[in-house]
This record gives sequence, C-alpha cells and structure tokens, in this order.
Amino acid sequence: MKYLYLPECDWLYQDFSCREPGSCVLASPGYPGLYPPNRQCKYLITTSSIHTQVLIIFTALLLPHNHCGTDYIAIYQGSTPSSHLLTTVCANRRTQLQYPGPNLLLEFSSGPPVPPYDYNGFLATLEFIEKISSTESSNILPVKTTEPGVMMDGTSAPRHATLKPGCDILYSGNDTRSGHFNSRSLSWRPTCSLTFLGRNTDIVHVSLFNYMLKLSSPADLYEVCISITLFLEQQTFVSSDNIMTLVLRRLGPPTSSTETDTEFLDGAFLFHDEQVDGTLQPDTLCDVDYYGLSSPLEGRISNPGTQHLFWNIEGALRCSQRFIPAANQSVTITVSTLSRMSPDPHCHTQCGDGGCQCVANLLPLSQMDHLLLVTDSGQVVSCLCGDFQQQWLPVSLRSWSPLKVVYSVAHYSWNMKGFVFKASYTFNTDAACGHTTITHPAGEINSRNVTAPTLSLNYYFHQECTWLLDSKVERQLTVELATNQNRPCTAWNVSVHQYEENRIDGVGQLLHTFCPRDRSKEYSLPWKMNTVLLRLQAMTRKLPEYAIRWNSQIVRANTRVSGPTSTPGHNTGTSSRVTWTCLCVIMQTWFTVLAK
Repeated sequence: MKYLYLPECDWLYQDFSCREPGSCVLASPGYPGLYPPNRQCKYLITTSSIHTQVLIIFTALLLPHNHCGTDYIAIYQGSTPSSHLLTTVCANRRTQLQYPGPNLLLEFSSGPPVPPYDYNGFLATLEFIEKISSTESSNILPVKTTEPGVMMDGTSAPRHATLKPGCDILYSGNDTRSGHFNSRSLSWRPTCSLTFLGRNTDIVHVSLFNYMLKLSSPADLYEVCISITLFLEQQTFVSSDNIMTLVLRRLGPPTSSTETDTEFLDGAFLFHDEQVDGTLQPDTLCDVDYYGLSSPLEGRISNPGTQHLFWNIEGALRCSQRFIPAANQSVTITVSTLSRMSPDPHCHTQCGDGGCQCVANLLPLSQMDHLLLVTDSGQVVSCLCGDFQQQWLPVSLRSWSPLKVVYSVAHYSWNMKGFVFKASYTFNTDAACGHTTITHPAGEINSRNVTAPTLSLNYYFHQECTWLLDSKVERQLTVELATNQNRPCTAWNVSVHQYEENRIDGVGQLLHTFCPRDRSKEYSLPWKMNTVLLRLQAMTRKLPEYAIRWNSQIVRANTRVSGPTSTPGHNTGTSSRVTWTCLCVIMQTWFTVLAK
C-alpha cells in the first residue's frame, strides 16, 4: 500500500505513489472491524499534474441509516474542511466519484454508537486518471520520443515545444504564453533541461507545483526531498531577462520497474510582457506596476487567476495592479463588467456621491470576494462586493495620484477561480495638481479645467494634492479659500498642516480645514510660522473648483502698525494692552513737541 500515515488517523495519498492499480486503499479506522465512535479522520489526496483526475471507488460502505448528520464521509475540493464541499456519502449507498486536483480531502466522521452495533465503515480504492481537455492539449509535453520532434505514435510534438535529442525541450513565447510542464513525460536521461525563451520584452515566471529529487548521502543512501503538494507556500522564480533554463540532474535510473522511485519536476510557466502587462513585482505571484511614462497610454486590466501558474493555489488570492501617473498625468480606471461574483449576505455595495463602498456585516472584508480601488496610503476610494447591481456599471475613477486595483478572492481554487471582471485604464496628460513647493510670499492657486468624457452615473474624481508654502522670512501668513460649489466636506476639502520634514508626505499637525460649503473663508496662521502645507483631498462626482490665495505680512522694525496674531499659548489680551501702552507713549511725546 502506497500511502503516508499521519498522526490521529490522518492519511496522505499522492498520485506518484499510487500508479499501480489497487496500490492505494482508503478505509475507516479498524476496517473490516467496527469503527470507533466519536472520531474524525482525514484522508488528503494530492495530484501533481494539471491533467490528473482522482477516481474514488467505494467498494464497501456500511454506515447507520438516518444518521447522515453524525456518520458520513464529506469530500472537499481542497485540503481543509473549510474548502468547497463537493458531496457527502452516508448510509450504505456505494458509489464512485471522479474529481480534478490538485487537492481533495475526505473527512470521515462518526457519532455515538448506533444499534445493532455492527457498522464497519467503508473501504475505497483510488485511481489517478490522466484526462486532457481539448483546450489544454497544446500545453502537454510528449510522453516519449524516438527522435527530435516526433511522438511515439508518429505525430508531431506540440507546436510550442521544440524537442531536442534526449530529454531537452524548448518553449517559445512566440507560440504560447502560458503552460504546464512535467519531466515524468520525458524519457530518462541523467540530465534534462527545460528552456523558456520569451520575446525581447518578456520575462519568464516559473512556479514549481511538485517535485521528487534524490540527494546522495555519505553512507551511499538516498535522502528523498518531496514536495507533498499541500501548496501552502509558492515556489516561484522570475528571470531577469527573456530566457530561463531549468536543469534536472538525476543520480541514476529508476531502481525498480515502478515509477515510484523516478525523480521528477512538475510545474507551470508564464511569459510576462512587461511593456504591456506592467512590471512584475519581486517575490509576488501576480502584483504588477504600470508607470505612466513607460507603459502604453491605454490598455486592458487582466483578470488574474486564469494562467497555469495559479493551478496549485488554494485559499485566499489577492492580486494588486498599481497605476502610477507621471507628474503631468492622471490615470482613469473603468470597471465595465463584473460577473460570477457570488451574492454574499454579509456584504453589499453602496454607490453615492463619495464613490462605491463595500458595507460588510459580521464578517471582515478579507473573507468575502471583492474588487478594490485603493490609494498608496491605503485609502479605499472604491469597493465592489456582494449583491453588486450591474446597472451601476461602468464605474470610473480618475486620479492624479497612484491607484491600485486589488482583486481579492476569499476561497480560490483552479476549479473555482472566483469572479470575473473587465476593466481598462488610460493615462491622461492633464497636470491638474500634484506636489508643489512655492517660495513666493503671496500668490494664488486656481483649480484647472479638465476635459472629461460624458459623465456617467458613477464617474468619480480623486485628487490628493499638496502645496508647500515655504518662506525664510519672518511673517504672518493668511490663507483664504473661495469656491462657488456648495459641497460637503466629505466630497472635497483643503486642510492646513504644520510641515514635518521627517515624514514622507510632510503632513504634520492639522491647523485648519476649509470646506466648500464655507464658500469663502480666511485663516491667519500663528506668527513666524514660515513653512506650512496645504492639502487638497477630493473624492467626488464633480471636479473641485476653487481659488486659494495666500498673503504674507512681513514685519520690519519701527513699522509695526498692530501686533501679529499671537503664537499658540500666548495671552491675546496682554499683547493688546502692550500695543496700546506703546501707542499712548508715542502720542504723549508728540503733544509735548507741539506745545513747545
């Protein structure tokens, strides 16, 4: 029997250990004797090929009738009981089931003893079947070759794979962009190589699903390294240019007639064009950056999770696509289609003047499928989830600062890839605002008109702009904001902050906030505050319209007409009395001179 025993009646079955018919058997504890009450046993079945399916044949099954709530066999598409439940088997209904990999979990549960106390559980056999669909046949390596480019049955090798003598193979990015490889389909040689050659603008992304390699020990024994296909950690590698070669070196031929001892390497590859699909971020599976200066000015946002690299992902999947406009640019992101998003009673979408937001009940958002538009600082500017209504689409967001589109699936698997969306991006040349340093003691900042398409119901503008008013002279600074718009502060506002040089954004203590409903308002800063930061924040359907004016009252010796605004903590009344006392002394001296 080819299986691995784990503590507490948990078992692991792997396809490469169960090649011979009848070599792997599942059974309830104590079979053919009576199984113990109040037990839970798990049987994890793993496959190491994207084309392998699992056939489970229950040859014997005897569980209590009308006790399917306590005595049953649950089958999950995944490695944990929190995975998707495929079916439940109970009573004495013998059956056979066939499912794809990469992981299947059988959980046997028993309740209290039931008369007549003669239930002995179940017995099942495993078979692993290679099932190649027509849509994926172009990604299969040949099983054996007699000469380069010719299959054993005389047909040609797959179009994208170029066979070389022995067990070397070449994949070309001109012929395929994504695929699966498995060295077990090659004839045995001491050294095999898989070469991935992309286009000039490609990088190569490779993920290892499963492998078995032998390392010689000083005692001439073998230490076997096995990835047991639990897929809790990605084994990914990214090239620095358009070519990558995997070299498999094996110590010797199989020591038996079975394939159990054969060393192998199994995984998937992806050719990633960084000029079109963004710059892939290191140590990530699907996070990319689009730069306004180097990326195409417009394009589609790809739907993650559909390439072969994702076959061994199980659980939460989160992919981020970041768009970074240049100083004279904005970026517009439009979500046009959203489908297969499961209705979730714990989350629904609300769209209003401040954008679309996810309203979650009971569960955190991370446990529900959703699509986010978020800033670099983590501010969520748009969120779609749950019972999203298609009539709200398209949702568009135009921003003058970096944005991330975050695709989040709570329970991802290759067979249940999550929801599908279609979106596009456009980099626009319109320097409305950004981050500016101004040294003039007085001046005016006006909002700029931006040409926008015919506005739909859910077309939003997002702005984060800062102006650093920096002057080295002693002054009293007065800032005024004027606007014709009557909007709430949550739509847009301009805030005045102390400048903190040690912070990346420079935003320090909040001093004052201008709201558009004020229409026109003036604020005088404390005396000698030479450097101050103005910050505009907007998330609204209508582009903000404003005029920001500032003026510095520079005080010179013997020209002071009235005292400046007191610094924080000063007694205003005392300052006023001192000023009047000085004025009285001057007037008394002047009258004395006139009298003479």
